[in-house]
Amino acid sequence: MLNRNGSQLPRPVSILLTLALALMSAAAAAQNRLPTMGDPANSVMTPNSEAQFGAELMREVRRRLPLVSDPEIVDYVEDLGRRLTSHAETPEFSYHFFVVDAPGINAFAMPGGYVGINAGLILAADTESQLAGVMAHEIAHVGQRHMARQMAAAQRINAQTIALVLAGLLLGAQDPEAGSAAVMSGVAGAREQQLAYSRDHENEADRVGMQILVNAGFDPRGMGEFFERLMRASRYQDRPPPFLSTHPLTQQRVAEANARAERLAQSESFNTGLFELMRAKLRVINAETPAVALEHFEQAASDQASSANRYGLALALGESGDYERAEQLLNELIDADGERIPYLLARAELARTAGRLQPAREHFEDALSLYPDSYALRFRYAQALVGAGAGMDAMQQADRLLREHEERPSVHRLKAEAADLAGESVEAKLAMAQYYRLLGDLRSAVSQLRQVRDSPYASDIQRSRAQALEEDWAPGAAPQG
Repeated sequence: MLNRNGSQLPRPVSILLTLALALMSAAAAAQNRLPTMGDPANSVMTPNSEAQFGAELMREVRRRLPLVSDPEIVDYVEDLGRRLTSHAETPEFSYHFFVVDAPGINAFAMPGGYVGINAGLILAADTESQLAGVMAHEIAHVGQRHMARQMAAAQRINAQTIALVLAGLLLGAQDPEAGSAAVMSGVAGAREQQLAYSRDHENEADRVGMQILVNAGFDPRGMGEFFERLMRASRYQDRPPPFLSTHPLTQQRVAEANARAERLAQSESFNTGLFELMRAKLRVINAETPAVALEHFEQAASDQASSANRYGLALALGESGDYERAEQLLNELIDADGERIPYLLARAELARTAGRLQPAREHFEDALSLYPDSYALRFRYAQALVGAGAGMDAMQQADRLLREHEERPSVHRLKAEAADLAGESVEAKLAMAQYYRLLGDLRSAVSQLRQVRDSPYASDIQRSRAQALEEDWAPGAAPQG
């Protein structure tokens, strides 16, 4: 993207401006559906219109922001979110959680129950309760309908205002410097208006979020601990973490969170036992090179031979090509710490990466006999089947995953790869159409559907499916009959 004098804009600024334009387009489409009657929040956006608007925005987010795709980390964050939302008392929302592959310490909520967590925030948290505290805070923003209430308080709504407020929420997901670019682009008024209402909303999200945290069994002190950590860290930085830009903190607010936590704290708190392992895996995935990850975990495991450090070391060894030592370490972890999903999955993936396809398949099948409902195991197993040339088996696995995770683009992409391998080219195109649609690339999605309609190999049922989807996604574009 070029600026006015024709020079290239810095990449983060370009991304933000592109995203803002995309959000404005989505907002304009959604605005046509917004009602004008009801309570103050509903006068701007009903829960149903919020859900539709959020789905449109999520497609743009998938297109514009880098997201973590590792199925184990995605599933961990989703499971953690589901545990929290089961205590949120907001049945009108269907929540969706995703991880942005960005180092900034940030989290944000969008309309319709979409909650984003930066990878940098997971790496910065010390405990699962700290991570859960941030997530509960964002869940409270959604449940209390702060976006709709902001618009109601402004007593007006337009596509530009919605887009700019949402772009402000996403600033830290890519680069905090983009904030100044947004202001220079003429959004200062809308941004200030958002912050004017945010103080009350932040306090309400603290109070409601902490109750969610307690009801879900987590240590409520995690929320205040993380806030304190961010404030201490920001004293020694030129710019505060992105989270502080969109969630302004004060000493009084932190003190109130800590006091509330002490009143609500229970003798025992819930812990999945997975946080440290997933944080270690994320550190390996995000390392500059496998050698950097290996150096970090060799030192960490030497200083403290915890299960998480040894697991991170095993993953780093595998990434570095030392399969024998990695497998030995994973076997030692299984013997000492039990047959946990991360260890079993890592061992199966190690065999697959090393080209030992039959042992990999056996490892996956043994693991699935213990954990048949594990999304990460099932997804990686289907990928292993594709790699082994077992297209029809992989396609069956992908179909099972789609019954439960139809909203995940990666599963549709997996189904397309499996179908293509199995010689089911029409099914592959239908799956790719769904994949592109979830990514917000409507042109490519419709192109896939039209190829199905024109294919001599498509059945009448497949052509009908393609036409119905095209009429739904691009009304008036599909020919009749």
